[in-house]
Amino acid sequence: VIGTGYGRQRLPFPKESIRSEILCHGLGAHHQFPDTRTVLDIGGQDTKAIQVDDRGIVTSFQMNDRCAAGCGRYLGYIADEMSLGVHELGPMAMKSERHVKITSTCTVFAGAELRDRLSNGQRQEDILAGLHRAIILRAMSLLARSGGVHDEFTFTGGVANNPAAVLALRQLVEENYGQRTLNISAGSIYTGALGAALFCMRAHEARDAA
Repeated sequence: VIGTGYGRQRLPFPKESIRSEILCHGLGAHHQFPDTRTVLDIGGQDTKAIQVDDRGIVTSFQMNDRCAAGCGRYLGYIADEMSLGVHELGPMAMKSERHVKITSTCTVFAGAELRDRLSNGQRQEDILAGLHRAIILRAMSLLARSGGVHDEFTFTGGVANNPAAVLALRQLVEENYGQRTLNISAGSIYTGALGAALFCMRAHEARDAA
């Protein structure tokens, strides 16, 4: 067995049976798309920008885990503010006719800005498009600090299922790095679990070979 995720240190496993989410997402993305060199994971709790080598081993990373503004919790907060389901945000933002620039980087302040813009008569769809772009702009900063966006590039985590986030990511990557192959697995939320299973399999194979 391999333990990963936020609760991994509380598991009654030996040290060698614990792997960080960063390592697991890197290896999982590499297994799904072997030419992957850059991985972006946006989940409910954090955002991770990861660089991997041709074996799926992490070479560098940057992580935002101290603020909700760049991850799924931010979208959950906005959905609550708008009395919508999280699954409705992306499709609604795709109907936007123009982006409303969101200047607040704090989730609480973004909520206040959202209410202000709604009261001024701006369309929900346009506001949501701006919010999604703001999320991805924060992710782009992490990607830049981790080493940039290399070909191929894999997007993992629950937010990879959000079409407006994917569109904003494609646009911003092309604006900043040119054409890149962007991979998204239908099972993107399981990428970390897949990576953990692969670490487990490698350990089993190593024991057999010993």
